[in-house]
Amino acid sequence: MKLPFFRSPDGREGGTPADPTEAPRMGGQVLPGADAPLDRRDETVLPTEPAVSDAQGEVPPTVTAPAVPVGPTKIAARDISVFYGDKQALYDVSLDIPDKTVTSFIGPSGCGKSTFLRCMNRMNDTIQGARVTGQILMDGDDINARSVDPVLLRAQVGMVFQKPNPFPKTIYENVAYGPRIHGLTSSKSEMDGIVEVSLKRAGLWDEVADRLHSAGTGLSGGQQQRLVIARAIAVNPEVILMDEPCSALDPIATAKIEELIDELREQYCIVIVTHSMAQAARVSQRTAFFHLGRLVEHGDTEEIFTNPRERRTLDYITGRFG
Repeated sequence: MKLPFFRSPDGREGGTPADPTEAPRMGGQVLPGADAPLDRRDETVLPTEPAVSDAQGEVPPTVTAPAVPVGPTKIAARDISVFYGDKQALYDVSLDIPDKTVTSFIGPSGCGKSTFLRCMNRMNDTIQGARVTGQILMDGDDINARSVDPVLLRAQVGMVFQKPNPFPKTIYENVAYGPRIHGLTSSKSEMDGIVEVSLKRAGLWDEVADRLHSAGTGLSGGQQQRLVIARAIAVNPEVILMDEPCSALDPIATAKIEELIDELREQYCIVIVTHSMAQAARVSQRTAFFHLGRLVEHGDTEEIFTNPRERRTLDYITGRFG
């Protein structure tokens, strides 16, 4: 069941999205100063670098992600800027993210990757003093429009965080939580089916089928992360956002998560933030490189890793800075 994340002015679901020419909004409110010119005080244009043709002996990670046809655009971001109080964290980012494809965001710490990721399910709404300008369209609908219910939006755009965060409930209740609060089932047998299917999709069913009523927090780190993924997909989302999902895991658990990402890619639009160039090369078909709050370049992962257009991109993926 698809959860409509638009509500009409009288509260009914499925309302017509607001005029995309409106000032961007967050949490149902007009953003302060959203219709005013952006503050350009820190926006010094970086010099354009010549196309890179020689890695000077440095070898970027080998791209091993399966080559698949890129799906139609699922999310289209236009001129996204983010402010935390007086500080601007992201500058005029425009990016198309295709469906049924893994898109990785790479770049040094503090470059805006996670900030941009959080824009796609309005997690920045929860940060006091945060302000977002620009427009993000999901299937052509403006997710920042006044008619959007952010709770329903986050059901359609799930989030997996860096540190596994299962609820202090049983494994079963962790997965059943979303379908229950959104009213997706009418009987226990239906709920049992959703829990089983979600755990199977997350590659966890065989490991926990005989202890579904044990605490989710009692699982290993890698199992907890797969449980969180099962919880996210239990409400049948369309997009899964992952913010460094393997950074706290050992290599074996990381390999399982990466295998899972490749399997889920056939059904979902997946966006992953990672500091591991090798991981981006292994799991993603598209890559976007961020630096100092700006999107430097984006394209097919193989092209970004073997023939980047910008010197900064080459320097980063070959370890010259980071």
